[in-house]
Amino acid sequence: MTPDDPNDNLTARLRSELHRYQAPPRLRVSILDAASPRSRRPAWLAPMLSACATALVLILFATPLLPRLAPADPLQRMTRAVISEHSRALMWGARQPQILPAAQPWLTRESGIGLSRAFVGDDRLGFVGAEPVYIERERGVALHYRDIDGHLVSYLALPAAGLALPERQRTAAGRFRPVLVRDAGFATFVWKQGDVACFLVSDMVSVADLERFKDYFVRIRTATEPFPAY
Repeated sequence: MTPDDPNDNLTARLRSELHRYQAPPRLRVSILDAASPRSRRPAWLAPMLSACATALVLILFATPLLPRLAPADPLQRMTRAVISEHSRALMWGARQPQILPAAQPWLTRESGIGLSRAFVGDDRLGFVGAEPVYIERERGVALHYRDIDGHLVSYLALPAAGLALPERQRTAAGRFRPVLVRDAGFATFVWKQGDVACFLVSDMVSVADLERFKDYFVRIRTATEPFPAY
């Protein structure tokens, strides 16, 4: 007769003396779900979905509270377009520089703006060239000058019968009172002669430069008379 195996005796004793507890049904389901590859989701997915949902709620709540962007008024819109044209001429020059008065008939035909008189330069402002332009869906004419310090000064005339000029922005320049607009590092004088809107723009924005710019305005304004050709 063989002696009893100690391991068998220990197993029998554990079976008889230890209490057994039934596992809850939910534990089995959880174990099976965790073991299933199809049920595994990336750890980052839940936080990302939660963040997206929060952002969507904030957007829906905040959108009605955002300020409405009002469209620029006609004067501001035209002035910015004129400044853009001046900037283009400053960087690349006139597209088709013409000399006055020789090119006056061609300029009138191409621009729709006639010039009964035009400033052609003096000892302070040298005439660079003239060209037809197309700004804000309107044909116009541009005259370019350069002063003795190298500043480019552009005069542009466009048809604008309905354009209103605000009185509060007018400034004294000689015997005239043009509107002064400062924008994007440029100063622009705006005035009307009949149904033609006239613009004089340059980068002369400092206090000293502005006084010289007023002098340039008076010279050009006095000697230039535009009119709608058609």
